[in-house]
Amino acid sequence: MEILELVSKTKQGDTEAFASLYDQFADRIFRFVKLKVQNQQQAEDILQETFIKAWQGMANLKLEDLNFSAWLYRIAHNSINDYYRKIYRSPETLELNENIDVEANISLPDQLQKENDIAGIREALRHLPAQYRQILELRFIQDFTISETAGILKKTNLAVRVLQYRALKKLRETISKKKYDYGYNKI
Repeated sequence: MEILELVSKTKQGDTEAFASLYDQFADRIFRFVKLKVQNQQQAEDILQETFIKAWQGMANLKLEDLNFSAWLYRIAHNSINDYYRKIYRSPETLELNENIDVEANISLPDQLQKENDIAGIREALRHLPAQYRQILELRFIQDFTISETAGILKKTNLAVRVLQYRALKKLRETISKKKYDYGYNKI
């Protein structure tokens, strides 16, 4: 069944149609949330909250020119922001998980280098402006198209392409600077 048809049925109170929408989007929304919220249980709670808000907002949803995916991701994004606002007001301590999963076919030095590279990229991403980080996460981690990303961020396709170009350029500069600062060769 088409997404718009499922949305239309859900607006009329059809819980089976909403369950189908959940099945189609839950994994992708969860990955999006998990990128922002490292705690598994909190990410699951935010996923649940996202779909509760979606169910509650269905009655007011207009079907004309609807990009349901973008609408749902916007709800998830707002739920993540709410979560961090709540944490900011009452911080809690978290345990560090120091277990390292090593793939059997990769040597330990290669695995450590891979983890070091990933940590370097994560660190470089943290130094990017939030708008650049968001573009890169949606485009390359969530694997959204330019159009889908534009819908989620409420920007034009051209604006997304320009931001993506600038974000990648800034990321390269940040990584190159870090490698230069530590005496590594530039990329």
